[in-house]
Order: sequence, then C-alpha cells, then structure tokens
Amino acid sequence: MSFIMTIPDGVRRMMRVLHENGFDAYLVGGCVRDSLMGIPPHDYDITTDATPEEIVGLFGEEYCTWYGKAFGTVCVRKFDAEAEITTFRTEGAYSDGRHPDAVSFAKDVHDDLSRRDFTSNAIAYDPRTGLFDPYHGADDLKKGILRAVGEPQRRFQEDALRILRGMRFYARFGLKPEPQTEAAMHALAGNLRLISVERVFSELCGMLTGAHITEVLRAFPDVLSVWIPEIAPCVGFEQHSRWHDFTVWEHIARTVGNSPVDLTVRMTMLLHDIAKPLCFTLDERGGHFKGHARKSAELADAILDRLRSDKQMRADVTTLVDLHRFTPQKLSDVRRIYGKLGEENFTRYIAVLDADRLSKWDGRAEERTAIDRAEKWRDEILKNHLACTVRDLAVRGNEVAALGFQGREISLALQSALDAVMDGVIPNDHDEILRFLKRS
Repeated sequence: MSFIMTIPDGVRRMMRVLHENGFDAYLVGGCVRDSLMGIPPHDYDITTDATPEEIVGLFGEEYCTWYGKAFGTVCVRKFDAEAEITTFRTEGAYSDGRHPDAVSFAKDVHDDLSRRDFTSNAIAYDPRTGLFDPYHGADDLKKGILRAVGEPQRRFQEDALRILRGMRFYARFGLKPEPQTEAAMHALAGNLRLISVERVFSELCGMLTGAHITEVLRAFPDVLSVWIPEIAPCVGFEQHSRWHDFTVWEHIARTVGNSPVDLTVRMTMLLHDIAKPLCFTLDERGGHFKGHARKSAELADAILDRLRSDKQMRADVTTLVDLHRFTPQKLSDVRRIYGKLGEENFTRYIAVLDADRLSKWDGRAEERTAIDRAEKWRDEILKNHLACTVRDLAVRGNEVAALGFQGREISLALQSALDAVMDGVIPNDHDEILRFLKRS
C-alpha cells in the first residue's frame, strides 16, 4: 500500500546515520501501527542490522543507554529526539512461558518481524522504500482484525502476556481477534499464572481505559478470571430482578463501557457488583442482593491487594464500590459524602451512579433526576462554602478543649457539631456551635 509516515526530524536523522553507514534501519512496532491508524505515536522504535556496539559507536556513548546487552537494545537521545534502536534478532524457546531462553542477532528484518506477537505489530517502515509488511498487518488493521504472527498457540505458549496485550489492543483499537487467535487466547489463558502480577495489573489497567472495553469483557471473562476468580460466578448469573434485564456480568461489562475514561471509575465499575452471586436470595418477589455493595467493597479491597494496586486507587475504589448503591436524598446526604470523598472523588461517585443507571435495561435508562439533584446540591455546597468536614467548622479544637472536653472527646464533640450543622440544627456560627457543645 502507498503510505508516507510522518517522522520527527531527530528520529529521521538517526535513521539517516544508520543508512549512510551501510546499515538497514526500519521503524517498527507501535509507532508504525499507530501511524497507519491515524494516531500520533508517543515513542519510536528502530530495528537495524547494526550491532549494539556499532550503534553506540555511531551515536557516541554519551548519547546512548544500553538496555541489556543480551537483548541488543540501545536508547539513543540525540538530535532533540529519543528512540530505542534494537538489533535484528531471533529468539529461542521460552521455557518459563515468558522470556526467551536465548536471543540471537539476525541480519534480516524478516527474521526480526517473525518473532513478534501480532501482525499489526510486525510492520516495518523505511522512509526510502516504504512499508515492509510480510504478514499483511496493514490489511488486518484496515479490517479491524487482530491476528497472531504465525501459529497462535505457539505465540501464546512462548509468552502468555501476549494474551492480555491482545485484549488491550482489542479494547483500545477495536481490533477483534480472528477465530484461531481468539481460540488460542482462551485455551492458553491458564498460562497467565506464570506472569508477574505487576505486568498483569498493568495490562488490565490499559484495557480498562479502552473505548471497546465492553466487548472485551463480554468475550474474555475466563481470561480475566485467572487472576480475578471472583469474576467467574458473575458470568451468566441471572438476577431475576425487575430492576435489571441483564446477567450480573453483562451488567458489569456495560457499566465499565458506560463510564468516563477514568481508571479509578472503570476499576470501580469492574468490581462494583462482584459479590452479587454471594449475596443472592430468591423469593416470590424475585431476586435480591442484600448487602452486596459492602461485600463487593470487601472483595474489591482484597482483589486490588492481590493485584498490588497502589494504595490510593485501592482505597478510592473500595470506597466508591461501597457507596454505589446509595443515591443522596437530601442536601445533608451530599454534604456528608462530599466531606468524605472530596471534590475529585465526588465527581467519580456521580459517574459511578450514572454508569450504573445507564446499564440496567436493554434500550432504555431510568431517569437521571436523583443524580441531577445531587449535582445541584454539590454546586450549592461549593457556591455557599457549606461545611462538610470538621475543618470547615467555625470553631477549632483548642476552643472545644477550653469547654472541658479531653482527648478523643474533642474529636467526637467536633463531629457532633458538624452533624448538627449539616442537618440544619444549628448554623455554622462560632458562638452557636460553642453554645451547642455546652448543652451536650
């Protein structure tokens, strides 16, 4: 196909240095794939028949960082640009299901491309000659197809992380795995137990923020269940509820896709109903899931701990999952939640309620009235600087201590005063609060 790739001047100069010294040089991988899809690349990889020593010799040691001699990658920072330059290579067996036992340098770009995971990542570009695409990756991109290079079973046996990478490419780019590739992803999902939890969590986060995440969650719950076994009971679980048209997993998948592209919100939606099968009861009125929000929050905390999420995301997601069933009915409710969450997480909380609302029935959604009202009250809080935390009160701890309160009594007294202010019993006035506390 006729294609001219836009290349930063500095990267183009690096390729020219290699070419002028008798070496092949191709842009390869994500930068070519993204360019073909009209997405500006965020980094650039060059593959060449120059050895790492020759690369360093051409560009100078002061401009080069060697990323492991065995893998032949040199990061070059020169000409106001940065690129990773890697020697053509082939790989031996993958005894551990993750890393090649041996890497050999090659002299042909075709050998280098043959070891790559998917056809869309096995496209090379030389600005002098254009695309080199032996596996027809450009055609697959145009058709929206994800296809393994060569035999899919072998590709995923070599490195099971490629299964999650494929799911991420599906979620991000809408590249649907073709049947043989998809079958191998399912068949070899168990090998993901060989992958470090950090890499699994990174890929999960990457796919959750993709525009096509709902399709991915529908197609691959068994793969995700390898590391999050709590997912499996949700798949196909009928809710028998007048509030839902969908199974638990279908509802979850829809809520993730119906939420904004905020990783904390999307992780919340992935886990918000994870305990429903554990809490299910059925009677003449239908299915019930009493206490599932609190139980889901407990499971979310355990899951994110297992996946080694950072502590802030774990805390935020757990709190939002716990709150997802509660819609504020009055101003004081919003003040309490806002005080607990803060501005950023309150915005996320509204997004959680909205995604849940949008994902219960096929082709329709319940009214947004209660959520609109909560947002209006939030705006009133901000406009009028209403007290939502102890810090917002017109008195301080030392003044409460002067009334005779001691130790923990001080914080309890301040919380009591805040509750009275938020419930409209007293105004947030210095003297009124002190009088209230004296009567307590």
